[in-house]
Parts: sequence; C-alpha cells; structure tokens
Amino acid sequence: MTEPILSVRNLKKHYPLKKGLFNRQVGAVKAVDGISFDIAPGETLGLVGESGCGKSTAATSIIRLEDPTEGEVVFNGGGRAGATRREDGTHPNDVTKFNKRELKRFRRDAQMIFQDPSSSFNPRMPVGDSVGELLQVHGMKNRAQRRAIVGDLLERVGLSADDYDRYPHEFSGGQKQRIGLARALVLNPDFIVADEPVSALDVSVKAEVLSLINDVQEEFGLSILFISHDMSVIRSVCDRVAVMYLGEIVEIGDTDEIFADPQHPYTEALLSSIPTPNPRIRGEGIELTGTVPSPSNPPSGCRFHTRCHKVIQPDQLDLEQEVWRRLLDFTQYVEKGEFDIDDIRETVTLDDEHDPTEEELKEQIRDEYDLPMTLTDASAEQVLNEALDNLVTDNEAAATEQLTSEFTTPCAETKPDYTTHGDGHRSSCLLHDEYAEAEVALSDD
Repeated sequence: MTEPILSVRNLKKHYPLKKGLFNRQVGAVKAVDGISFDIAPGETLGLVGESGCGKSTAATSIIRLEDPTEGEVVFNGGGRAGATRREDGTHPNDVTKFNKRELKRFRRDAQMIFQDPSSSFNPRMPVGDSVGELLQVHGMKNRAQRRAIVGDLLERVGLSADDYDRYPHEFSGGQKQRIGLARALVLNPDFIVADEPVSALDVSVKAEVLSLINDVQEEFGLSILFISHDMSVIRSVCDRVAVMYLGEIVEIGDTDEIFADPQHPYTEALLSSIPTPNPRIRGEGIELTGTVPSPSNPPSGCRFHTRCHKVIQPDQLDLEQEVWRRLLDFTQYVEKGEFDIDDIRETVTLDDEHDPTEEELKEQIRDEYDLPMTLTDASAEQVLNEALDNLVTDNEAAATEQLTSEFTTPCAETKPDYTTHGDGHRSSCLLHDEYAEAEVALSDD
C-alpha cells in the first residue's frame, strides 16, 4: 500500500473550562476526542458532520494553527507501523512536535483554504500582495518575481493577472474563494486543508469552484482534506469519507461504498438529508430527535445514542423502534428537569374550564410527547404509567428513578469498537460489534 502523505493518530483538542476566583479548571470541551485516519498522495478525504462536531478544530489542529492536546500528526514520511522513531518514541515528522523552524518548513508543504474568504484577506492590501506575502515570508525578496508567480496563479484559477492590484471588496464571494485557492497554491504545497470552501457560495458558483478544485488537484497532484457538512458536495469531490460526530469519527470508507451502504445510523441520517428532486420520495428523511449533547459533557457509551433512531432496546423490552426512541427522549426530558407539569396542567385547562383530572393530565403528557396511549409491551406500559402517576402528583424524583432505571440502552453503557465492513470501511456501532453478534447467537438458541 502507498505510504500516506498524512497520518493522524488519536488526535485530541480539549479546551479547558475554568471557574472561580482562582480560575481553576473544572472540565474541558472535548472538541476533538481521539480521531485517526490516513490520507494517501493525490487523495481527497472528506471530513463531514453537523456544525459543532469538531471538523474545523480538527483541521486547525492538524495544520498546527493551534496546538493539539494529544495525538500524533505525521506528515510526509513513515506514518505506518515500523517507521523509525526517536529515542523518546516520537516520530521525526510529527507535526505536533515541530519547533518554529520545522513548522515554517512544514508551512511550505501544507496550506489551508478558509471557509470565509472575505475575512481571510486584509481589506487594505491588494489581493496580489496577500497571495504573494507567503512567498516573501519564505525568502523570495524580488517583488517582480513574486508578481509574475502570483499573476500566473490568478490566471490558473480563472481570474486575470491584472487583478493583482485590486482590493478584496472589488470581488464577488466566488472570486475571493478563487483567490484563496491561489494563495494556498502559491508555495506549491503537497497537502491542502479546505475548510468549508464553498458553504457561503451560491449553487452555480459553488459548482464552478468545486470543478476548479478538482482541476487544480489533478494539475498539481495535491492531497486534500475537504471539510464540509454537505453530503452532496462530499460525494462530488472526495475519494473517501470520514463521518464525524461530537469529536469522534464514527465511520470511514470509500465514498461510493458509504453512500451505497452506510453502516452507522448517523451516516444514514446525514445521507437522508440530501435533497432529492423526486416528489415521490420527499419526506422520507430520517428525523433525529432527542437532545444534542454538549462536547463539555459527552454521553457515556456511544455518543450518538441520545439521538439515534436505531438505539438498542434492553433484552426485556419489545417495542416498536420509533416508540422506543420517544420513550428515551421523554426519559431524558424528565431526567434533565425539562418536564414541567404546570405547563401540561395549563394546556388541559385551556381546553376545558374545570380542573383537569390526573387521567386527563396523563393523556396530555402522552399526547404532547408523542407516546402511545398504551404501549404494546406490558412491562414497559406499567413502568411508564407509574412514572406518569408520580409526575402528575408532583413527585418528579420518583418518576425520574423509575424511568432511568427501566428505560436504559446498552448503547449508553458500552463504547463501541470499530468494526470492519470491507477494505478500509469501518464504523463504530454496537449494531455491528460483539454485542450484536451475541444477541444473534442467543436468538438462534
């Protein structure tokens, strides 16, 4: 196998949370929490996920615009097992350990295209000088030579060499992103991080810029880490995809394979969000319910279990999957103190002038939280009914204890390992690991 140009191993970026008079650390925001992947020469790897999942933080940590908390980023040399290491165990090409001189050399080979081109240029500096500034920093003092190189690059990205002396405000968003691409190419790098490079552009302009990136990659032989939240964009430009959720990579594999056969429920949900022009299949997308966790306090077990539409039921229950998801959502609301019986009582009172009975309140709770009036599983129905009895009598603590002790999922207790589904395709979900295999064995018996 070709040696990767970039190998990321257990990369973490945690931001400390401090509090009090003495500014003591009381926790950390785990923006990136142990991601690993390789990028081969000439390959485009897409890093995809919702806003806030840690994609951009991963990018800035890899490129060393900010220092990672932990992990290894090996660039251009021996990222695989068996590579020669220093006596202290570190790799000589580990970007996270580079000093200033090594980091400056690394900057010649690795560049970044930023999400917002308008904010990444100095408004008082001609765009040509902004692009050529990198050449000056790296030792090219001849202004005429810099101008010639920048002019040639501007033409390569679809602009004119005469645009050198124009200012950022004179260009459209798409043109500024082309200039951003020229700036990333000016040092002739081997690797580029493109952080949401087309998210702020109109559809037609977006297509032009994506086509330009493809053309430039072929011409310069670039390797690209392409970050986006748009699965349709990822499909059009990436060879492989890494799906990220709450600081972790939950699935990675070839683009065609993941789009044809996603193995993680979160990947399924992302793919279902892609718009389709076919009116017959509209409305068939997967709706993620539940609460979005905070990266400062991520859930135990699988981090996606608080929203997953395929979350596993305990052995003693047998409910429709949609109902099971709603039960878990309801349990979360009660556990977090987000349930308010006074709001329920007020809603019922508006529909009828008399004070509501306990049964009417319980019916309203089921209706408001989309729970069936009777669960198909008798044991689950008994637990829910007793919890509702406690809620309508203002005994929220007892209801919380009943719900959280009975409505639990293995997904909250066990952190899934990666399961391999094919060459380079792996995902981390209990549906595919030893837990699921054990369940199948028991059912066969």
